[in-house]
Amino acid sequence: MFARFLLSCGRHLFGVLTVAFALTCSIASAQQASSRTVLTIHSGTEDFFVNPVLDAAIRETLGTRPDLAIDYFAEYLESARFGAREASTALADYIGRKYQGRRIDVVLAITNESLRFALDHRASAFPDAAIVSVGLDAPDESVRREGPGIAAMVVGIAHAHTLNFALALHPSTEQVFVIANSGDRPNMDSVRAELSGFSQRVRLTYIEEPTLPRLLAAVKAMPPRSLLFYIWHSVIVPGQVTYSNEVARLVAEAAPVPVYGSSEFYVGLGIVGGVMRTTRDTGMRAAEMALEILDGTRAGSMPVEDARLVPIVDWRQLRRWDIDPAGLPQGSDIRFRTPTAWELYRDYIIAIAVVLAAQLMLIAGLLVQRHRRRRAEETTRRSEATLRTSYERIRQLTGRLINAQEAARAGIARDLHDDICQQLVFVSIAVSNLKTSSGEIQDAGAQEAFSELEQKAQGMFNGIRRLSHDLHPASLRLLGLGPALKTHCAEVAKGYDVEVSFKTEGEIGQLRQDVSVCLFRIAQESLRNGVVHGGARRFSVSLVCAGDDVELTVSDDGHGFDLEAARRSVSGLGLVSMEERARVVGGEVRITTGIEQGTTIRVRCPAELPQSGPLPSVPQRDSSAVVGHIA
Repeated sequence: MFARFLLSCGRHLFGVLTVAFALTCSIASAQQASSRTVLTIHSGTEDFFVNPVLDAAIRETLGTRPDLAIDYFAEYLESARFGAREASTALADYIGRKYQGRRIDVVLAITNESLRFALDHRASAFPDAAIVSVGLDAPDESVRREGPGIAAMVVGIAHAHTLNFALALHPSTEQVFVIANSGDRPNMDSVRAELSGFSQRVRLTYIEEPTLPRLLAAVKAMPPRSLLFYIWHSVIVPGQVTYSNEVARLVAEAAPVPVYGSSEFYVGLGIVGGVMRTTRDTGMRAAEMALEILDGTRAGSMPVEDARLVPIVDWRQLRRWDIDPAGLPQGSDIRFRTPTAWELYRDYIIAIAVVLAAQLMLIAGLLVQRHRRRRAEETTRRSEATLRTSYERIRQLTGRLINAQEAARAGIARDLHDDICQQLVFVSIAVSNLKTSSGEIQDAGAQEAFSELEQKAQGMFNGIRRLSHDLHPASLRLLGLGPALKTHCAEVAKGYDVEVSFKTEGEIGQLRQDVSVCLFRIAQESLRNGVVHGGARRFSVSLVCAGDDVELTVSDDGHGFDLEAARRSVSGLGLVSMEERARVVGGEVRITTGIEQGTTIRVRCPAELPQSGPLPSVPQRDSSAVVGHIA
């Protein structure tokens, strides 16, 4: 019974697996029907140095069309390791079995040998497939248009272009050695035919040594002023294949002259470079042609294309052979170039330069600000020192003025007490005596008393008049500066028994009242100082009108004095008052003196009248003349 149960379960499980397999097959069939197949046939082995680069470029380009579901495959003829016929038959049988039931839409035949294989086995292996030929030659037009057609891209080696390129970089070359050895004699003959035109420019020598040691020995023996053009050299030993790129590296190491080549895969192995068709560009363009066919373009109607030529050089070899990069054609592909510091770190250098510039500008700004601040501080210190000096001077001047005011008051009080008051007392006594006299006015005693009274009254009048004149002379206001100074000089000469000369030059006219008072007081001060302090006996006073200015000069033959010491002395208030008086009216004072050299005081003031309005009034009492006694 248990066995019957197992049998029943087995039948049900088999049924389920059968249904699942059928569904899987139908899904797979649907997927195969909707996807497109592209097959690439390489003539070399899978590890041949060109094939991985081609395959990668083809896959990358086919992957740019997400709207197409493309299955990509690559197969390898490997005719170099096996016989050409055996390899072709084996690969055809392998493809027939491997891709049975799958439609192949496009076949990419890399090299002419792969194209011959595709044409030989097209009917049996992929009858409905269009072919994209990538080889040294394009098939005939009649062959291209048969069946689904053939699109062709010619990638013939540009031997002549490369040799032209090399000779342009080495114009002094006399001999060119060419290495182009392979088992295909027609290919070798085609190279000779293509380069035959250069025999008129340089001497061409073909190296056909069969073994690698003999080849390298011939390379080492090359003379100066020659070039080596390496195209290919294959060494085939049973069980071992030495590819031409490996030989290129050995040749470049042994050569004493620059080596140029015909394949981009030689660049980086020691050759300088050449004019080449890049493998990556070739693979990408072949895949693009396949995509055009998948989009509906008939392969036979597509024009035959030439692969793009590009000069490719090794930067390290340019430097090794001292070749100027400026001589390279425009658009050259320079590989293995060592970037300069600017190219490597340009962004960093620019950023650092900007930061440094900003810092320098900031530092410069700070330095300017510091200079301005120091200059302002220096100005402030000088201003403070000036203000401090001015304050000290004003404070001392204030003390001097207070003392001078008290001295002036004392002088006026002394004059009033000792002179006027004494005479008033005498007059009072005389009047009292007259009251007690006999009353006879003609009496001799009475007449004598009246005479003394008259004399005392006259003396009182003269004293008061002198005091008033000292305080403010009426002649200055009534007659002007010139007559007032002349009168004052006469009074000084008479009063002090000295010689005083006075003269005027130019038309003095009417001066501003404040200028007249200033000049009169300075002259009065100068004369008094010369008599009282200088002991002078002769004076010279001149008043000169010079243009818009008036100049007063007072000179004496007195003892003179130390000007700086007098300025620092407490008793030098007279000098300060002169300078301040002149400064108030816009004038200046120059004092020339020395010990036992006399004194000359020059005052220059503007003489113009005010533009409008009356002359400024002068106070009726001015104590400056009295103040001058202490100078």
